Amino acid sequence: MKSIIVVFTVFAIVFAQESTPEYYTGKWNDLNTHDIVDNARLFKKYKQCIMAETNTGCPQEVIELKKVLPEALETVCSKCSPVQVEKIRDTLKYVCEKRKTDFDDILKHIDPEGTHRPKFEEKFGTLGC
Repeated sequence: MKSIIVVFTVFAIVFAQESTPEYYTGKWNDLNTHDIVDNARLFKKYKQCIMAETNTGCPQEVIELKKVLPEALETVCSKCSPVQVEKIRDTLKYVCEKRKTDFDDILKHIDPEGTHRPKFEEKFGTLGC
């Protein structure tokens, strides 16, 4: 009887771990992206870093973004928490409204063929102003 309880306990632990969603780190969830977009000098640095091949001199949050961006694009942000989904939706809209040319440049850089755009728009809304 004890062995059955142990087996069920092990299965329950394994199942619980597998069913727990794995999200990207939440340490940047409180980052005020509007402040970055509204600061011309800072936004220019962020844009340069996003589009650069290297990370030299880039803010840590941009380096983190560049690490997860390929997977996030490929999986339509499946590891994004609900807070992150809302933050992305808000940030995309704000950048598009405030810096349309930069927004288009960044989109073209991260998704040159536009292959990820339809699925992203399905999840985050239209990526246009």
